[in-house]
Amino acid sequence: IIRSQFPALQQSGVIFFDNPGGTQIARQSLERVTGYLTQHNANHGGAFATSRQSDAILDEAHTAMADFYNAARPEEIIFGNNMTTLTLHISRSIARTWNAGDTIVVTRLDHDANVRPWLQFAERAGVVVRWLDFDPVSSELLWESVESAIGERTRLVAVTGASNLIGTIPPVAAIAQRAHAVGALVWVDGVHVAAHRLVDVGALGADFFVCSRRGK
Repeated sequence: IIRSQFPALQQSGVIFFDNPGGTQIARQSLERVTGYLTQHNANHGGAFATSRQSDAILDEAHTAMADFYNAARPEEIIFGNNMTTLTLHISRSIARTWNAGDTIVVTRLDHDANVRPWLQFAERAGVVVRWLDFDPVSSELLWESVESAIGERTRLVAVTGASNLIGTIPPVAAIAQRAHAVGALVWVDGVHVAAHRLVDVGALGADFFVCSRRGK
């Protein structure tokens, strides 16, 4: 039943194992995109009918995503190209608030998209990078690593909602509580968790929860 919802999977004998390269689109999503492009495609903020329709569709999308993630307001939802691009763009802005000697925290469970952008700007700003390690047997983050890595000069903690490599789901809420206690921001890569469980960004304590379309 699920497979029948994806037109690309109707090709006889074809199986796609390309999640890292972009999941196949569901029929319902394809129909909505086609309907928008053929009936409502217009610049936003105009006084004409298709512009008003386009604005309404965008408002609906923000409201739906806010409901999906239990965000406080639709205005908290921002659409972009993908998780990697959003992280690159916004990390550039966040890094402007860092000073030499500050610290940021990344984990060895994360996809490179939630590591490399932070490392690049940390190097430019003279910021110290601290790593959260995991137990090679249980694949869980070591809490003593969390406690030692997050300190008074920590400015940001970047952590995955679920590891793309081994599936570990870190205790994001507890990590966020520890980070917020020292005034640090928490950036969560939600690409590999949102497809498998309901996400409550408020309960997670995430200041930023970033997800690609395939995770929705």
